[in-house]
Amino acid sequence: MRNGAEGVLLDFDGTLTKPAFDWPAMQREMALPAAPQAAGRLGAPGEVSILDYLAAAPVPEAARVAAILERHEVEAARRAEAMEGAHDLIAFLERRGAPFGVVTNNARRHVLPMLERTGLSIGTLVTRDIGVWKPDPRHVLAGAEAIGVRPGRCVLLGDGRFDMMAARAAGMTAVHLSPGPGLPCDYRVSTLAEATELLGRLLG
Repeated sequence: MRNGAEGVLLDFDGTLTKPAFDWPAMQREMALPAAPQAAGRLGAPGEVSILDYLAAAPVPEAARVAAILERHEVEAARRAEAMEGAHDLIAFLERRGAPFGVVTNNARRHVLPMLERTGLSIGTLVTRDIGVWKPDPRHVLAGAEAIGVRPGRCVLLGDGRFDMMAARAAGMTAVHLSPGPGLPCDYRVSTLAEATELLGRLLG
């Protein structure tokens, strides 16, 4: 896509905020079975998708894992810091008048205090509370609907494999935030400053 985008969807953890999860510690505590093909939805690379596991586990096991996840998410929220360039990116989108929002596999109850702590201003927020999550394209399609932009005119910026998979499955332009070579995507940027420059070119 070139000079045809109308709106932007942003991942949250690891994209607008600095990574704050101790994934190895959480995975050890949960002791979930390895499932590399399911990694990335909410878990470290090469580990089972925690959200998928919770959805399928028997009630007692789901309660055990959910309690561990909640504790780690609360702690991560308390340590939240804005990524370098995050405020500038949001300010650019506001000046440009481009519809934008966040699509995150995190829960709203954790994201809201993180937004307050970091001072990031996000009007549209789509979380896992809708009942689907990335890489399910329905998650990012809900984001596109929320900002009032057709999926084919949306750019999705994220740092994870499932961000890219969801974006591409939904027909969106996938921009991977990564310091080095990595995931299949339409564009790759190493910083949010580079992302802002790229969005300046992509937005019509």
